Amino acid sequence: MSCIAAVPAAGEVGFRLALAEIEGAGWRAGDLVIRLHRDDAGRLTAAFTAGWIELPAPLGTLRDIRGECAELVITLTRYQCGSLSVMPGDLAPALRGRLDYGRTDAAVDWQLETAPGPPGYLRFSGRLAPTRWSVDLESEDWPLADLAPVAKLLGQAWPALDGRAAFSLVAESEDGALPSLVFSLEGSDIGGGNASGTVAMAGLGVELNGSAWPAAEGLAFDARGRVTAGEIYVEPLYAALDTYPLEATVRGLAESRRVGIETFVVEQAAVLHATGEAELRRAAGASWQIPTGRVELVEAHLPAAYDIILQPYLGATPLDDLETAGLLRGSMTIEDHRPATLAVELVAVDLDDRGGRLAMYDLAGTVAWSRWTPDGLLGERLLDLDWSGGFLAGVPFGAADLHLLGSANDWTLDAPVSIPLLDGALEIDSFELTRVLAGEPEILFDARLTPIDMRALSRALDWPPLSGQLSGHLPGLSYRDGTLTLGGAFTAQLFDGTIEIRDLHAERIFQPPSRLTAEIELQNLALGELSEALSFGSMTGRVEGHVHGLEMIDWRPVAFDARVQTPPDDRSTRRISQRAVDNIASLGGGGSGLSTGLLGLFEEFSYDAFALGCRLEGGVCEMSGLEARENGYTILRGSGLPRIDIVGFARQVSWPTLMEQIAAIMASEGPEMR
Repeated sequence: MSCIAAVPAAGEVGFRLALAEIEGAGWRAGDLVIRLHRDDAGRLTAAFTAGWIELPAPLGTLRDIRGECAELVITLTRYQCGSLSVMPGDLAPALRGRLDYGRTDAAVDWQLETAPGPPGYLRFSGRLAPTRWSVDLESEDWPLADLAPVAKLLGQAWPALDGRAAFSLVAESEDGALPSLVFSLEGSDIGGGNASGTVAMAGLGVELNGSAWPAAEGLAFDARGRVTAGEIYVEPLYAALDTYPLEATVRGLAESRRVGIETFVVEQAAVLHATGEAELRRAAGASWQIPTGRVELVEAHLPAAYDIILQPYLGATPLDDLETAGLLRGSMTIEDHRPATLAVELVAVDLDDRGGRLAMYDLAGTVAWSRWTPDGLLGERLLDLDWSGGFLAGVPFGAADLHLLGSANDWTLDAPVSIPLLDGALEIDSFELTRVLAGEPEILFDARLTPIDMRALSRALDWPPLSGQLSGHLPGLSYRDGTLTLGGAFTAQLFDGTIEIRDLHAERIFQPPSRLTAEIELQNLALGELSEALSFGSMTGRVEGHVHGLEMIDWRPVAFDARVQTPPDDRSTRRISQRAVDNIASLGGGGSGLSTGLLGLFEEFSYDAFALGCRLEGGVCEMSGLEARENGYTILRGSGLPRIDIVGFARQVSWPTLMEQIAAIMASEGPEMR
């Protein structure tokens, strides 16, 4: 006791006691004022205020305390208050109960509780003695929002939460040692989150219990928790726990600046089972860090693990909307506060895009990663995958085994791989994946396409049936910054001729709005195969041409300058059927007159040359042909007898209308004119 002042209180039968500071076994108080009063019946009452009361950990310090004792009994051995009411400045609501101080053993016993009725029930009792203290705190149906001051008292931050809970805490200590604790909490309809929106929860049902006891220089602890209802979001993870309840167990040792987690186990029904261990440390004034740690993913079941854990990370990628099945296993280690190794094993995994873009079946293998070591040695990378089949953009592919090796942020193909594609194959000679951990990955590969039957490809892509074979070389194909680029020219053998694609750039190929630009050259194509594939009527001979300045948005042409024509040196037989004549004439807005007169008796005709061009801009096609004529242009110049010419008169044609015409021609064989 550092200062005592006792003065009579004006207007009272009693006196006033002021104490600057006082202390007892395990507690201290300051700025204490006590007023004693005896009423007309001779009963002694007291009122007091305290600026602060310091209690043993984990209770901490109470401030601005006010109280009244309606039944104060003072004897040679005890101070007793049988009817005590206390209003803690940092806590609400008021507490009522009793207090007993033994003058011989210097022990304080108390029991305080809230008044009956809402918002719930709270009881706070305990004993402070020179060599031992104990505290018991319990509640029923208590609003979680009202636990904020209790958490503050225990030196902990408390989030803004709604809902109600029943909880209990029993703490005791002997001879100044750290306390032993037993605690439990059962909450319902818990909701809330943080101001930034990175943590949110609603309707949670929570069960938590555990204990802690002195060990070494700290407290050993063992806690178990279970979440059985509601929804929770911790960026970027989301879980609907009505469907997948979550259970966790953690054991370890807590010291002032270190927490050693000897083991933790996380289980989520039908989703995952994980175990691990970790060490947490913090320097003075700094936040907690993890010098070392290990997490073992014993198993994660698809599709639940994809929906809850993986999908939030895959937004705006080709893997953001998948039907999945199979099993994942894995592990991760932490060293020097950073991930050191990571390994994921895939077991019989099926990935099937709901949008029909991509599928892989019976996918198995391992992805392993380790970072650079402190002495400058390269970390190791390994990706070893095999699958039984799948499809890309509707085109099926077969079984293959892919093996990549890497270092730092780069991966390279360990050996060439051949992926069956319809009746051909995509033979990948080289493959590089870079910037894996430094922004958007970049891909570079060189591959060859062995001959694929165009009829099979047409069926897979739901195209009109095309004849011939597709093959060619894909030199320096790369993907970086969201853009697919062809480093050289892709040359394909098609329709007994050659199609060359240059300057190919495709942006946002897996999400709208995609954009593609390219230059295309057509060399010596067989019109017989081409006209048969397009169901345009019969036309023989050869054709060359180009599609310059091609631009497509969401795979629909918006601009190009295209032209096809008879090569100057073509020496092949050039014949055209009646149906082909009428179909070509209709595209140019002209006519052939074959349905009348003697020309209607002939099934096919000879021709000298053919040319048709379309310059697309602003949804309108500027049409052209072999040569300009008055009020039109020549599309086909006949030869021999009977001679026919096809003339176009429509110089500007709506692109959608032109597409509708072509689709109608291809959908119907159409009658041959007689």
